[in-house]
Amino acid sequence: MNLSDWGAVADIVASIGVIITLVYLAIQIHQNTRQIKSQGLQAAIANFLRNFDETTKTGVDADIFRRGLNDFENLAAVDQGCFHSKMHSLLHGFNNVWNLYKAGLLPEYELIAMRGLFLSMLTSPGGQKWWEVFRHVPPPQLVAYIDQSVREADGKVLPAVDRFPWLRSDESTKPG
Repeated sequence: MNLSDWGAVADIVASIGVIITLVYLAIQIHQNTRQIKSQGLQAAIANFLRNFDETTKTGVDADIFRRGLNDFENLAAVDQGCFHSKMHSLLHGFNNVWNLYKAGLLPEYELIAMRGLFLSMLTSPGGQKWWEVFRHVPPPQLVAYIDQSVREADGKVLPAVDRFPWLRSDESTKPG
């Protein structure tokens, strides 16, 4: 073999090396993308659940949220505002979850779980009244999805005030 033959062999070996390197990089990028996607989903779900935890973090928060879920209309204006902030935060978190699902980034079973939790709050007496007042604010597609979910959940999703004893009104939680 002469020098030009060795040059051709070197070019072929170099080309194969480049192809192997590109395949390796593609695999690494794919794995990194999956990891970032998973971390983003975990963060969105954790944020949604953290919003729920924040609604009853302190005794004052828990009391306002409990009273709001049971009888929103009869809360003092300042307490209605606090309850609204809590429900708005839950709605925003649910909107994020729903958008992740629509983008194909969230499995349906996760959406169903988060939707059930949100609907349990929304189908409570005070949650229903809050939604009547606030439903004109969110994007129409989200409102339509929530309204449809509420209709489909009728009788299938237990309102939070029936599901969680600590959210019942004072009368129903007194020992007796």
